[in-house]
Amino acid sequence: MDKRKQTLEEKKAAINEAYEKKISQIDAQLEDISAREKTAERKRDTRRKIIMGGLAGFHMEKNPRSSFAKKLASLIDEYVIGDRERALFDLEPLPKTEAEIRRVKHKDEKTDINRHS
Repeated sequence: MDKRKQTLEEKKAAINEAYEKKISQIDAQLEDISAREKTAERKRDTRRKIIMGGLAGFHMEKNPRSSFAKKLASLIDEYVIGDRERALFDLEPLPKTEAEIRRVKHKDEKTDINRHS
């Protein structure tokens, strides 16, 4: 009887171990799927931004006096802070104190936007 009980306990332990292994495999698969979905969404988001930026740049080039072009130029000047990034738009670098003031201001704005999303 003792031997039979031991065998049953061993079988039960083996079954539990097999299920735990299967659960771990499924969890890993779910994490992989989630990571792939996040990567795909980042790629879609990047593509949308490229298209929007290209369209906005095209419009600015073709209609430089439009209210949209003027507003976008103003936003670029306000929100593009880094020297390298400003150079891409032929903008002068900001004085260090002004750059830091804008970084803090825009960080606070981003926090406010995230709270309302």
